[in-house]
Amino acid sequence: MSALAALRDVREKLAFLRAQGGAAGVAAKVAAVLYDRSLRRLLPRAEPVLYAGLPTGLHRAWGDRWLPAALVRQDMPDFEHGLVTALRAAVRPGDAVTVIGTGNGITTAVAALAAGEAGSVTCYEGDPGGITATARTLAANGVSARVRLHHAVVGAPIRVYGAAPSRTVVPPEDLPPADVLELDCEGAEVPILERMTIRPRVVAVETHGCYGAPSGRVRALLERHGYAVSDLGFAEPQMERHCREGDIRVLVGARPEA
Repeated sequence: MSALAALRDVREKLAFLRAQGGAAGVAAKVAAVLYDRSLRRLLPRAEPVLYAGLPTGLHRAWGDRWLPAALVRQDMPDFEHGLVTALRAAVRPGDAVTVIGTGNGITTAVAALAAGEAGSVTCYEGDPGGITATARTLAANGVSARVRLHHAVVGAPIRVYGAAPSRTVVPPEDLPPADVLELDCEGAEVPILERMTIRPRVVAVETHGCYGAPSGRVRALLERHGYAVSDLGFAEPQMERHCREGDIRVLVGARPEA
Protein backbone atom coordinates (compact mmCIF):
# COMPACT_ATOMS: atom_id res chain seq x y z
CA MET A 1 0.00 0.00 0.00
CA SER A 2 1.35 3.43 -0.95
CA ALA A 3 1.75 6.21 1.59
CA LEU A 4 -1.17 8.06 -0.03
CA ALA A 5 -3.39 4.97 0.07
CA ALA A 6 -2.44 4.33 3.69
CA LEU A 7 -3.30 7.92 4.61
CA ARG A 8 -6.63 7.65 2.82
CA ASP A 9 -7.36 4.40 4.67
CA VAL A 10 -6.65 6.03 8.05
CA ARG A 11 -8.76 9.08 7.18
CA GLU A 12 -11.73 6.92 6.17
CA LYS A 13 -11.53 4.83 9.33
CA LEU A 14 -11.32 7.93 11.54
CA ALA A 15 -14.28 9.48 9.75
CA PHE A 16 -16.28 6.31 10.31
CA LEU A 17 -15.37 6.21 14.00
CA ARG A 18 -16.27 9.86 14.46
CA ALA A 19 -19.65 9.16 12.88
CA GLN A 20 -20.23 6.46 15.48
CA GLY A 21 -19.34 8.51 18.54
CA GLY A 22 -17.43 11.72 17.90
CA ALA A 23 -13.97 12.34 19.31
CA ALA A 24 -14.80 10.35 22.45
CA GLY A 25 -15.76 7.42 20.25
CA VAL A 26 -12.43 7.59 18.43
CA ALA A 27 -10.52 7.69 21.73
CA ALA A 28 -12.48 4.72 23.05
CA LYS A 29 -11.82 2.70 19.90
CA VAL A 30 -8.10 3.47 20.01
CA ALA A 31 -7.97 2.39 23.66
CA ALA A 32 -9.85 -0.79 22.81
CA VAL A 33 -7.38 -1.67 20.04
CA LEU A 34 -4.38 -1.06 22.33
CA TYR A 35 -5.90 -3.20 25.07
CA ASP A 36 -6.83 -5.90 22.55
CA ARG A 37 -3.25 -6.12 21.26
CA SER A 38 -1.54 -6.10 24.64
CA LEU A 39 -3.09 -6.94 28.01
CA ARG A 40 -5.98 -9.07 26.73
CA ARG A 41 -3.54 -11.58 25.23
CA LEU A 42 -2.12 -12.27 28.69
CA LEU A 43 -5.49 -13.02 30.29
CA PRO A 44 -7.38 -16.35 30.30
CA ARG A 45 -10.13 -16.76 27.73
CA ALA A 46 -13.75 -16.33 28.68
CA GLU A 47 -16.88 -16.70 26.52
CA PRO A 48 -16.72 -16.53 22.69
CA VAL A 49 -17.68 -13.39 20.79
CA LEU A 50 -20.76 -13.87 18.60
CA TYR A 51 -21.62 -12.05 15.38
CA ALA A 52 -25.07 -12.76 13.91
CA GLY A 53 -25.33 -15.46 16.57
CA LEU A 54 -22.25 -17.33 15.32
CA PRO A 55 -18.86 -17.70 17.03
CA THR A 56 -16.14 -15.64 15.40
CA GLY A 57 -13.17 -17.50 16.81
CA LEU A 58 -12.55 -14.48 19.06
CA HIS A 59 -13.07 -14.59 22.82
CA ARG A 60 -13.57 -12.14 25.60
CA ALA A 61 -10.97 -12.23 28.35
CA TRP A 62 -11.45 -13.20 31.97
CA GLY A 63 -10.91 -9.63 33.17
CA ASP A 64 -13.25 -7.96 30.66
CA ARG A 65 -16.22 -7.91 33.04
CA TRP A 66 -14.52 -5.24 35.15
CA LEU A 67 -13.67 -2.98 32.23
CA PRO A 68 -15.67 -0.20 30.53
CA ALA A 69 -17.86 -1.57 27.75
CA ALA A 70 -15.87 0.39 25.14
CA LEU A 71 -12.81 -1.77 25.85
CA VAL A 72 -14.61 -5.11 25.67
CA ARG A 73 -15.31 -7.18 22.57
CA GLN A 74 -19.07 -7.04 22.17
CA ASP A 75 -21.47 -9.48 20.55
CA MET A 76 -23.05 -8.06 17.38
CA PRO A 77 -26.39 -9.83 16.83
CA ASP A 78 -27.21 -7.68 13.77
CA PHE A 79 -23.81 -7.99 12.10
CA GLU A 80 -24.18 -7.98 8.28
CA HIS A 81 -27.92 -8.14 8.89
CA GLY A 82 -28.97 -7.73 5.27
CA LEU A 83 -26.65 -10.32 3.77
CA VAL A 84 -27.16 -12.79 6.62
CA THR A 85 -30.93 -12.49 6.18
CA ALA A 86 -30.62 -12.99 2.42
CA LEU A 87 -28.38 -16.04 2.69
CA ARG A 88 -30.43 -17.77 5.37
CA ALA A 89 -33.50 -17.38 3.14
CA ALA A 90 -31.81 -18.35 -0.14
CA VAL A 91 -29.28 -21.13 0.51
CA ARG A 92 -30.64 -24.66 0.41
CA PRO A 93 -29.01 -27.93 1.54
CA GLY A 94 -26.63 -29.15 -1.15
CA ASP A 95 -26.22 -25.74 -2.79
CA ALA A 96 -22.99 -24.47 -4.30
CA VAL A 97 -22.42 -20.93 -3.00
CA THR A 98 -19.85 -18.36 -4.10
CA VAL A 99 -18.92 -15.49 -1.75
CA ILE A 100 -16.90 -12.57 -3.11
CA GLY A 101 -15.57 -10.48 -0.24
CA THR A 102 -15.58 -12.65 2.87
CA GLY A 103 -14.59 -10.00 5.43
CA ASN A 104 -14.30 -11.86 8.72
CA GLY A 105 -16.12 -14.92 7.41
CA ILE A 106 -19.51 -14.62 9.07
CA THR A 107 -21.58 -14.67 5.87
CA THR A 108 -19.37 -17.48 4.56
CA ALA A 109 -20.10 -19.50 7.69
CA VAL A 110 -23.83 -18.74 7.35
CA ALA A 111 -23.75 -20.03 3.76
CA ALA A 112 -21.75 -23.14 4.68
CA LEU A 113 -24.08 -24.03 7.54
CA ALA A 114 -27.16 -23.59 5.34
CA ALA A 115 -25.66 -25.59 2.45
CA GLY A 116 -24.85 -28.46 4.80
CA GLU A 117 -22.39 -31.28 4.33
CA ALA A 118 -23.64 -31.92 0.79
CA GLY A 119 -23.05 -28.32 -0.21
CA SER A 120 -19.96 -26.25 -0.84
CA VAL A 121 -18.82 -22.64 -0.63
CA THR A 122 -16.16 -20.98 -2.79
CA CYS A 123 -14.78 -17.69 -1.44
CA TYR A 124 -12.60 -14.87 -2.71
CA GLU A 125 -10.98 -12.30 -0.42
CA GLY A 126 -8.25 -9.83 -1.30
CA ASP A 127 -7.25 -8.82 2.23
CA PRO A 128 -4.80 -11.25 3.90
CA GLY A 129 -6.24 -10.26 7.26
CA GLY A 130 -9.67 -11.23 5.97
CA ILE A 131 -8.33 -14.62 4.91
CA THR A 132 -7.00 -15.22 8.43
CA ALA A 133 -10.20 -14.02 10.09
CA THR A 134 -12.38 -16.09 7.76
CA ALA A 135 -10.38 -19.26 8.41
CA ARG A 136 -10.72 -18.65 12.15
CA THR A 137 -14.49 -18.13 11.89
CA LEU A 138 -14.97 -21.22 9.73
CA ALA A 139 -13.02 -23.35 12.20
CA ALA A 140 -15.07 -21.99 15.11
CA ASN A 141 -18.25 -23.06 13.30
CA GLY A 142 -16.94 -26.47 12.19
CA VAL A 143 -17.39 -25.82 8.46
CA SER A 144 -13.82 -25.43 7.19
CA ALA A 145 -13.95 -28.66 5.18
CA ARG A 146 -16.79 -27.49 2.95
CA VAL A 147 -15.25 -24.11 2.05
CA ARG A 148 -12.61 -23.29 -0.59
CA LEU A 149 -10.95 -20.01 0.30
CA HIS A 150 -9.01 -18.08 -2.35
CA HIS A 151 -6.76 -15.08 -1.61
CA ALA A 152 -7.75 -13.12 -4.70
CA VAL A 153 -9.78 -10.18 -5.99
CA VAL A 154 -12.59 -10.66 -8.49
CA GLY A 155 -13.31 -8.20 -11.27
CA ALA A 156 -11.31 -5.16 -10.16
CA PRO A 157 -9.34 -4.10 -7.04
CA ILE A 158 -11.43 -0.98 -6.44
CA ARG A 159 -11.24 -0.86 -2.63
CA VAL A 160 -9.28 -3.72 -1.13
CA TYR A 161 -8.40 -3.58 2.55
CA GLY A 162 -5.17 -4.66 4.21
CA ALA A 163 -1.51 -3.70 3.99
CA ALA A 164 -0.69 -6.38 1.39
CA PRO A 165 -3.79 -7.05 -0.72
CA SER A 166 -3.70 -9.83 -3.27
CA ARG A 167 -2.57 -8.90 -6.76
CA THR A 168 -4.39 -11.87 -8.24
CA VAL A 169 -7.47 -10.67 -10.11
CA VAL A 170 -9.98 -13.33 -11.19
CA PRO A 171 -12.03 -12.39 -14.28
CA PRO A 172 -15.78 -12.48 -13.55
CA GLU A 173 -16.15 -14.73 -16.61
CA ASP A 174 -14.14 -17.39 -14.74
CA LEU A 175 -16.39 -17.63 -11.69
CA PRO A 176 -17.53 -21.22 -11.03
CA PRO A 177 -21.18 -22.20 -11.46
CA ALA A 178 -23.18 -21.44 -8.32
CA ASP A 179 -26.70 -21.72 -6.98
CA VAL A 180 -26.25 -18.61 -4.83
CA LEU A 181 -23.81 -15.74 -5.30
CA GLU A 182 -22.97 -13.14 -2.64
CA LEU A 183 -21.18 -9.91 -3.60
CA ASP A 184 -19.73 -7.70 -0.87
CA CYS A 185 -16.61 -6.39 -2.56
CA GLU A 186 -16.38 -2.63 -2.04
CA GLY A 187 -17.21 -1.34 -5.50
CA ALA A 188 -16.31 -4.38 -7.61
CA GLU A 189 -19.97 -5.39 -7.64
CA VAL A 190 -20.63 -3.47 -10.86
CA PRO A 191 -17.81 -4.89 -13.03
CA ILE A 192 -18.62 -8.38 -11.74
CA LEU A 193 -22.30 -8.08 -12.63
CA GLU A 194 -21.44 -6.56 -16.00
CA ARG A 195 -19.11 -9.37 -17.04
CA MET A 196 -20.12 -12.56 -15.22
CA THR A 197 -21.50 -15.37 -17.35
CA ILE A 198 -22.92 -17.56 -14.57
CA ARG A 199 -26.59 -17.23 -13.67
CA PRO A 200 -27.10 -18.32 -10.06
CA ARG A 201 -30.59 -18.94 -8.73
CA VAL A 202 -30.12 -16.04 -6.29
CA VAL A 203 -27.66 -13.13 -6.23
CA ALA A 204 -27.32 -11.13 -2.98
CA VAL A 205 -25.44 -7.85 -3.36
CA GLU A 206 -24.28 -5.30 -0.82
CA THR A 207 -24.16 -2.09 -2.85
CA HIS A 208 -21.44 0.53 -2.35
CA GLY A 209 -22.42 3.80 -3.94
CA CYS A 210 -19.48 5.35 -2.12
CA TYR A 211 -17.13 3.20 -4.23
CA GLY A 212 -18.91 3.42 -7.56
CA ALA A 213 -21.48 0.64 -7.17
CA PRO A 214 -24.74 2.51 -6.42
CA SER A 215 -27.93 0.62 -5.70
CA GLY A 216 -29.65 1.94 -8.82
CA ARG A 217 -26.91 0.63 -11.09
CA VAL A 218 -26.78 -2.73 -9.30
CA ARG A 219 -30.56 -3.10 -9.58
CA ALA A 220 -30.45 -2.32 -13.31
CA LEU A 221 -27.73 -4.92 -13.93
CA LEU A 222 -29.60 -7.61 -12.00
CA GLU A 223 -32.79 -6.87 -13.92
CA ARG A 224 -30.87 -6.94 -17.21
CA HIS A 225 -29.82 -10.48 -16.33
CA GLY A 226 -33.44 -11.49 -15.75
CA TYR A 227 -33.62 -11.27 -11.97
CA ALA A 228 -36.57 -10.01 -9.96
CA VAL A 229 -35.01 -7.66 -7.41
CA SER A 230 -35.94 -7.12 -3.76
CA ASP A 231 -34.46 -4.35 -1.61
CA LEU A 232 -33.75 -5.50 1.95
CA GLY A 233 -32.80 -2.00 3.06
CA PHE A 234 -29.62 -0.79 4.71
CA ALA A 235 -26.89 -3.38 5.00
CA GLU A 236 -26.30 -2.57 8.68
CA PRO A 237 -29.45 -1.02 10.20
CA GLN A 238 -27.56 -0.13 13.39
CA MET A 239 -25.32 2.11 11.25
CA GLU A 240 -28.12 3.75 9.28
CA ARG A 241 -26.42 7.11 8.81
CA HIS A 242 -23.23 5.54 7.45
CA CYS A 243 -25.21 3.28 5.10
CA ARG A 244 -27.42 6.12 3.88
CA GLU A 245 -24.45 8.37 3.13
CA GLY A 246 -22.57 5.57 1.36
CA ASP A 247 -25.62 4.05 -0.40
CA ILE A 248 -24.86 0.72 1.25
CA ARG A 249 -27.92 -1.50 0.83
CA VAL A 250 -28.63 -5.17 0.23
CA LEU A 251 -30.39 -6.08 -3.00
CA VAL A 252 -31.44 -9.66 -3.74
CA GLY A 253 -32.02 -10.87 -7.28
CA ALA A 254 -34.00 -14.10 -7.76
CA ARG A 255 -34.62 -15.87 -11.03
CA PRO A 256 -38.36 -16.11 -11.69
CA GLU A 257 -38.28 -19.90 -12.04
CA ALA A 258 -36.58 -20.21 -8.61
